[in-house]
Amino acid sequence: MKKVLMFFLVLVMTHISYAQQYKSHKVIQGENVYRIAKRYNTTPEAIYRINPTAKEGISEGQILAIPVSDDQEYNTHIVGEGDTVYNISKKYDTTPEAIYILNPDAVNGINLGQILKVNKLEKNKEKDVEDTSGNVADAVLDSIKPLEEIRKIITFRTHKVKKKETLYGIAKQYGIAIDDIKKHNKRLYSEGIRKRDKLRIPIYEKTETETVLAGTPIDTLSSRISSTTNYTVKPKETKYGIARRHGITIAELEKLNPGMSPDLPIGLEITVPTVIFVPMEEIIEPGFELYEVRPKETVYSILKRTNISSDSLFKMNPYVRDGLRAGMVITLPQQNSRDSLAIDFEERKIDILENMLSNFKTKKLAIMLPFGLDTLDLNARTETEEYIKGRRGQGIRVALDFYKGVQIAVDSAKTKGLSVELNVFDTQHKNNVNYIKSLIDQNNFDEVDAVVGPLYHTNVEAAAKELKKYDTPVFSPISKRESKLYSNFFQTRPTDVMLQDKLISYVKKDSVDKNIVIIVQQGKRYEKIKNKLISEFPDAKIAKVEDGNYVYDVNLNKVLAKNKPNWVFLESNDVAMISNVTGGLNAKAESHQVTLFTTDKNNAFDDDSVKNNHLSKLHLHYPSIDKEYDNYDTEKMTSFVARYKKEYGTIPSKYTVRGFDITYDILMRLGTADDIYHAASFEGTTEYVENKFNYAKKLSGGYYNKASYIIKFDEDLKLTVIE
Repeated sequence: MKKVLMFFLVLVMTHISYAQQYKSHKVIQGENVYRIAKRYNTTPEAIYRINPTAKEGISEGQILAIPVSDDQEYNTHIVGEGDTVYNISKKYDTTPEAIYILNPDAVNGINLGQILKVNKLEKNKEKDVEDTSGNVADAVLDSIKPLEEIRKIITFRTHKVKKKETLYGIAKQYGIAIDDIKKHNKRLYSEGIRKRDKLRIPIYEKTETETVLAGTPIDTLSSRISSTTNYTVKPKETKYGIARRHGITIAELEKLNPGMSPDLPIGLEITVPTVIFVPMEEIIEPGFELYEVRPKETVYSILKRTNISSDSLFKMNPYVRDGLRAGMVITLPQQNSRDSLAIDFEERKIDILENMLSNFKTKKLAIMLPFGLDTLDLNARTETEEYIKGRRGQGIRVALDFYKGVQIAVDSAKTKGLSVELNVFDTQHKNNVNYIKSLIDQNNFDEVDAVVGPLYHTNVEAAAKELKKYDTPVFSPISKRESKLYSNFFQTRPTDVMLQDKLISYVKKDSVDKNIVIIVQQGKRYEKIKNKLISEFPDAKIAKVEDGNYVYDVNLNKVLAKNKPNWVFLESNDVAMISNVTGGLNAKAESHQVTLFTTDKNNAFDDDSVKNNHLSKLHLHYPSIDKEYDNYDTEKMTSFVARYKKEYGTIPSKYTVRGFDITYDILMRLGTADDIYHAASFEGTTEYVENKFNYAKKLSGGYYNKASYIIKFDEDLKLTVIE
């Protein structure tokens, strides 16, 4: 912060001998930050910089500090149906030429909802705030006392969009602003309305509004940018950066500097507005870049090209919500950083959320699982039981087991004082996108706090897509696949790559003086992990694997060392190969120190042909999404397992435990925060019966759980969590 203030002070004293001024502005009904910026000839970024909470939205009556370079304000107009530059100029007693000068992009046409400057406002009576001490931000905050008057919503009304209706017409029908509709139907920030859409329309309590004053027309660019100064181009600077920094477009910068060299050589002196908002190094963080919006580009086309979510785009560029214009300079993640984390906390502590409960409002939870009721004849009990027990009924068995865990989680949350309203929906089949959509359309999901399910990735992603308009979080309970499209998508299961990285990181922390050996199954499927291991451990020895995935004893001798510990990676899903290698390594363990690792302990390791005593003697280490408790160790049996066994007479399946852990974590998070999105930003990890959760968020998609375990086989065939 001190660096920014010093930057401003130096500019003020050495370049323009001009004290930065600020105006206080009281937000009136229907205003947004982009429109306010237009009025004061500044930029949304400059307003957000001084008023950071405005990024979350502004409300009528709120007081904002507005950075200005002169004492001039402008009247604005929102383009409506049938508007032309000519009739707008008549309405405000100005000329089309004056409007074009104030809005150069209007030459290419105006669009519905676009905000135009139309003329100067008469000098208002609001007191300016001036500070020459260099402590600009503090002076503004001290002199402008925030006054938050939240508009009271009496109720909501549902509006079904008819053919040829527009957002402007609907807003006019209900006497509200377009942005009021968008706030409660968030998909409209990036999509248009469609016939038969159901929109939530807020009905506000009536309040007094302010009126704006009419002004006199202006007809020159220099009168709009009343104060300019010379600026010397620095190394690596671009037109994009200079224009953004001074709150103007590329076209306006070029108008101020006719004949400016397109190469923008270092040392070139150009003319810019005197007001300077934020130095570029403060605006652009590592991993991001500036991008100039091209003619006819839309929010949708940018999202599709960059593969980032609409929420991410608006978070980086809040003013884009108010309209995208050609020549606008926006911030995007660099091409090689598209998947960089936006929120990413280390897995360093366990939070006991039960001890932090503060929000006891009734939690509304929806469960979407494939119970397959459409395929079952419940009157034919024998046939139904046989179907569920068979191969075709596997999905139904998983759903039923998972739901048992959900029920116990809800009951457990109630013992902590949380009231839960549970709604259960049968999603029926895999790849059932149309049915998922109809389920959501026919039921009320706009007040739901969270949705758990569906199980299958295609279905859960379809649910996230449909529920994005309500910003309802959707938790994928079992699928490993992430979603790169929807910011309300929560992936609860760590991906295979995350598990690989966890084990590799563990080994690297203690790999000094270790003989690293890599044994990888032949075939295309395993090339990627083989190359990854070689890259992470460049000094590792690679064991030769024969055709048929067999390792001869002589080849093991070539890669194992007698004078230091041997840490061996075995990557395979071939039962014969795993049996062969573990048997060979077990024999070598008599004369060598051997520890076995795998980044993927798949079902082949559990085959009867692979001896557990070999894995135990080799102390197999592997990453896991759960703790894999010992079902037969009654002394260590958790209260959940004991409760389940008492109620059902058997031990719970892993799906039942997962259903409990996911649901209970969601309810505990909802009990400690306003919503799941706030709770997901907690710095720390939560842990329950078998699973733990530490959510992070990608810029190009939703949230994912990065918490996992490293399990080790002990010599007595017991499994131990070591990390």
